[in-house]
Parts: sequence; C-alpha cells; structure tokens
Amino acid sequence: MITTTDALADVVRRAREAGAVGVDTEFIWERTYYPTLGVVQIGYPDGEAVLIDAPEIEDWSPLAELMSDPDTVKILHDAQQDLNILYRACGGLPKNIFDSQRTAGFVGLSSTISLSEALKTLLRVRLAKTETRSDWTARPLTEAQEKYAKEDVAHSVELMLKIMKKAEELGRADWIKDEMRMYEEESLYEERDPDAEMPRVRGSGSLTKQQREMLRALGSWRELKARRRNLPRGFVLSDDGIISLIKRPPSKPDDIRQMKGLSERNANRNRGAIWEAIERGRNGEMPDLPNNKHKGPQPDDGYEARVDLALAFIKGTCLAAQIDPALIGNRAEITTFILEIESACPTRHRLFSGWRGEFCGKALQDLLNGQGSVAVDPKTQLPKFLG
Repeated sequence: MITTTDALADVVRRAREAGAVGVDTEFIWERTYYPTLGVVQIGYPDGEAVLIDAPEIEDWSPLAELMSDPDTVKILHDAQQDLNILYRACGGLPKNIFDSQRTAGFVGLSSTISLSEALKTLLRVRLAKTETRSDWTARPLTEAQEKYAKEDVAHSVELMLKIMKKAEELGRADWIKDEMRMYEEESLYEERDPDAEMPRVRGSGSLTKQQREMLRALGSWRELKARRRNLPRGFVLSDDGIISLIKRPPSKPDDIRQMKGLSERNANRNRGAIWEAIERGRNGEMPDLPNNKHKGPQPDDGYEARVDLALAFIKGTCLAAQIDPALIGNRAEITTFILEIESACPTRHRLFSGWRGEFCGKALQDLLNGQGSVAVDPKTQLPKFLG
C-alpha cells in the first residue's frame, strides 16, 4: 500500500513514463454526503497494479498532476463518479480520459456494460466480484480486498487497446476521441446550484404548482445543509418529512413539530430554516428552472409524434451501425433537439455537432424539416433514412 506522498510521486512518475494507466477508486458512502475515499488503484500496461492508501495521504498534488497530464491516458470504467471523487480529493482538472464503459458503446456493446462483462467479452478475462460491499476504510485490507482492487485496473490498458482496435476497424476512433473530451469540461466537476434543479423526492407526484415550489425550496435548503455538514440528505430532512410539510404546510413556525419523516430534534434544530424555505416556495420566490427558458416554439399537439419518429430513426440507425442508441440521447434530449430545430437559433444541442452530427444529427435535422423520409430496410428490417 502506498502511504506517503513521496511514494505516490514515484507511482505517478512511473505512470507518466508508461503513457497510459488504469485508474479506479474504492470508497464507502453510507453516512456522509460525499463518498469517503478508501483506496485508489493504478494499473500499469504490464498488468501490475498498486494500491494507494487514501486516508494516509496528506498531499495529493502528485495525483493531481497525473489526472491533468494531457500526455498520459487515464483509463476508468464508468468514469464520471470516480473522476468526481478524485477531483474533490486532489484537484487537477481531468485530461486525456478513456472511459472503457462508454466507449464500448461504439464497438457493438452496451455503453453501460459492467467491467466484468466487458473483460469477459473482449479479453476472455473473468473477475470474481466478491468485495463490492467491503469497508474500504478498514485497515488492514484483507487479501480478498487487495486482489479485488488490483484486478479492477490490471487489464485496463489491454481493454482500452482492444476497444480502440475495434473502433479503428469501424472508422470510429476519432468519434471516441471526440466523445472523451466531455470529461475535460470543468462544469462536470462543479457542484450545481440546487435552486436550478428539481429535487428527487420519493412520493412527490401529483402536486399543485405551489406545492412543487415548496418542494424545490425545501429540497434546495436540504441539499446545501447536507453538503455543509457532509451528511446524507435524509439525515437533514427525509423525503417523507418534505412531503409531510408540503402536503400540510404550517401556518407559523411553531407549527413545525415532530411528524412523519421529521424528528423532534430536527424540528427544533431547523425550525427557522424550514419555515424560511416553505415561505420562499409559497411566495413564488424560486427562480425559473433552466428547462423552462426555451425561447423557441412551444410543443404543439404533434410534437410527441415527431419525437417518436426521431427515436425510431435513431434506434434503427444505431442498431444497423452497432452503436448503442443511449450514446445519442434519451427521449428528453431528443425532445429538446426537436424544439431547437424549430427555433430561430438551432445551435446549442450536441446533436448538431461532433460525431453525433456526422453520424445522425444532420440527417435527423433534414428528416424533421421535411427533407427525406424513413423506411424499413428489407435486408436489416430496421428503419433507414432515405435522403
């Protein structure tokens, strides 16, 4: 186990000399808002892997240098969560990231494939996934934990090379490079303003407009306090507590007492803040959600039919090309794309540019503008664009 900054610097030096390494994290996430990092794994091209004892490292600057080094490929599987954890631990805006899960979607596999399935399918390597619920902050690690952690990165470089070989054969290597640049966007690592998002609260269906605004205000307050105290959201105020408060809103602060989902202790501790949040929502003081700022034509009676047509076209095009349709976008993203096409300035959506524009975005735009048509290809039995 790597336990000092000097030893970490040696690991990073060797990684940069190798030019490409696997990176993974093991953490626990039960009684905190932010994951508690236990182990960082680095896997070299020769199959050797080292484990970094995260609680022992005081200065993470060498790892920050590695993560931001544009000349060294960092290979992660399902990269976003690990990158967020590492960015919070050490800083260093990620550069030259290869996500072996997402890139699998370009070569005939699912873009949400598990690491064990990807290794089995592409390299005939089988992992024994036996330590998925371990306590990664307990010391010493068991032999099983060490083996599990090392196996997660031991084959990373080989897996990347296999995916890129297939991508080059299909003429998609540049598409992958284009897609991987998404991980270099600084906004991915910034904490979002909770005022600008609708909180996910269990049981929040069928609400009035005012109740939705109170939900947003309480959710925003809960999020900020959970971050500040590094506590799970439910420890601050449970979903049941939020629903109880908005379904039977108090008429004065003293009405905020113990109820379903709100303990007496939390009610006493947070009464003033909860009252302010409820009043903020009740008085309509929440800012508009970003999705409400679309300036083009509003959805008409036929727009859902156009969305269905677009999704059929995308699925047929992707299946024929053996690309995971999830890489193009979900229904909400395709809906936004259609609304932007019909607006005066269709420039923001990612389907207008990059590999997506080349692969299907421009053809889809033509189709939705009445240029061309879709028919079922008798050979593949899939929808196909006819220009």
